[in-house]
Amino acid sequence: MEKPAEKNIFKTVSEDDTKNFARKFACSLKDGDIICFFGEVGAGKTVFTRGLCRGLGFKGYVNSPSYIIMNMYENGGMNIQHFDLYRIGSSSELTEIGFYDFIYRKDSVSIVEWADKIKDCLPEKRIDVFITVTGENTREFEIIRYG
Repeated sequence: MEKPAEKNIFKTVSEDDTKNFARKFACSLKDGDIICFFGEVGAGKTVFTRGLCRGLGFKGYVNSPSYIIMNMYENGGMNIQHFDLYRIGSSSELTEIGFYDFIYRKDSVSIVEWADKIKDCLPEKRIDVFITVTGENTREFEIIRYG
């Protein structure tokens, strides 16, 4: 693993605060970025993703693709692939679902929930978002950019 290029910590106090922070964070993203989420159930991965998608210009409904593995959001500009890998059992399943075909696309942003399930398969150039639950509605986000 290469050395992080940038590391930041942010705190939020509500779901709305998390969505607003994610919306602002989205302004720093560019085509080809891969955002990998790490955090326990209920930490706020999907809430953060909703804010990211709004910040990237997507106006439709954003939900966790838990049972279908991937949602695609098209907004006329930057496309978004949203993966939920909670139910992935092996790295071979990633190939079967076309994961690598999607995350390396240069015309979109990829969001990967439950990235810890595939740590050894993650690309070196990515953005890791570690979410820690610090209270009922409060969260801490450690964001590390690689590459």
